[in-house]
Amino acid sequence: MFIFAPVAALGPNITSGFRSGAPTGAALADIPPEHLPIFFKAQEKYGVSWAVLAAIAKIESDFGRNMGPSSAGAIGYMQFMPATWEAYKQDGDGDGRCDPYDPWDAVFTAANMLKADGFDRDPQGAVYAYNHAWWYVRKVFEQAAAYSSAMLPVANGVWPLPPQYRQITSPFGDRINPVTGKRSFHEGVDIAVPEGTPVGAVLGGIVTSAGWNTALGNCVVITSDGGVRVMYGHLSQFAVSAGTQVAAGQVIGYSGNTGWSTGPHLHLQVEVNGQPCDPLEWLGAASGGSGTTGPSEAGNY
Repeated sequence: MFIFAPVAALGPNITSGFRSGAPTGAALADIPPEHLPIFFKAQEKYGVSWAVLAAIAKIESDFGRNMGPSSAGAIGYMQFMPATWEAYKQDGDGDGRCDPYDPWDAVFTAANMLKADGFDRDPQGAVYAYNHAWWYVRKVFEQAAAYSSAMLPVANGVWPLPPQYRQITSPFGDRINPVTGKRSFHEGVDIAVPEGTPVGAVLGGIVTSAGWNTALGNCVVITSDGGVRVMYGHLSQFAVSAGTQVAAGQVIGYSGNTGWSTGPHLHLQVEVNGQPCDPLEWLGAASGGSGTTGPSEAGNY
């Protein structure tokens, strides 16, 4: 799993909204187990990173252990000023009440506020609006990085190949490179597929390049409106050119065996805020699922 760079270095690179991936060991040790589903549900409903919400809860009340009122008058699980609570309050658990001391209501209200303040366009600005201090923004993102090492696209993506092709021959993460024989980090996934199979865009966007890449051979790069960058490598042919606007699912090329490759396959790489994420975690295609075999380090590049 890719690990966040220090937030001081990431800083300005966090320019688009994101969801967070699987919790780390630090998250599982720190967050009360009965509260973890609350953050996941809030992310699902509002499109705001669950790890950022959990980081705010940790900093503000230590997950409900210190719910105030603070010296400034902030109250509850996520430490809202009363007027701000009234402006954004949500009934997270559906019991007909909006209670700032209830974790469901408080977390959903924080997610609602961050969404309203533009988390999908400027996550750091949205968190700044929560507390009006840049040291606080830095602290929140440092804590969020400890809770989840992955940033995932907010938009839902589509599988890039016909559904029968789901065999992952080389997963995302550390591996032995089958071409060089050296251990290195694989920033995408390799999907076995016969040469000439249509490849569809997982997200709509602008084709920023369609040409030759030494390692990835014929490669198409598409950047979505939300800033997500997707690379499709080892193609045999292109179906688009640079500058083309494409829709999700539109054919952008045909699978092949070009570049550093040991067999026909598609290299799929997804980057959010400049950081690679596991495409399978985002697309929900588990490597042990139907029609999919386990990864092999001896598989395609």
